[in-house]
Amino acid sequence: MKNFVLFLVGFCGYITIECLFRGYSFALMGVCGGIAILILDKINDRISWDLNLFIQGLIGSCIITLMELIIGSLSLLGILPVMWSYVNMPFNFMGIICLPFTIAWIFLSIFAIFVADAINYYVFDEEPRPYYHITNGIVLQFKRKGHRDVKY
Repeated sequence: MKNFVLFLVGFCGYITIECLFRGYSFALMGVCGGIAILILDKINDRISWDLNLFIQGLIGSCIITLMELIIGSLSLLGILPVMWSYVNMPFNFMGIICLPFTIAWIFLSIFAIFVADAINYYVFDEEPRPYYHITNGIVLQFKRKGHRDVKY
């Protein structure tokens, strides 16, 4: 059930973001969003929570860019419809991937990690309570379930 919920959130979330920025989307892009959040969640389950959040976002960006490369290549071969073109973007490769969107995927991945962890912790009661290392020892942590955090 958890994987279905995460997939659905990724599917709907990606379609929504793309429609807001571009005005339209493709169902296959929603599938990619669903798969991406599942992969990010599985990686996040396996790596140390002490890994810097930006590095986690960078890993997610590499995964999403690889997905774009595969789907974009299949589009160029005529196997899939052309769903985007980065031809006019700087630092693009064959119009199917580009540096500006690879950078954007870092931040989208970080957001997806937060969303997946929130669903896991608050909806499916998975422990431990999520926390994230940012820089210089700064740690973000979710609020405890069911009660307020006490400050001393």
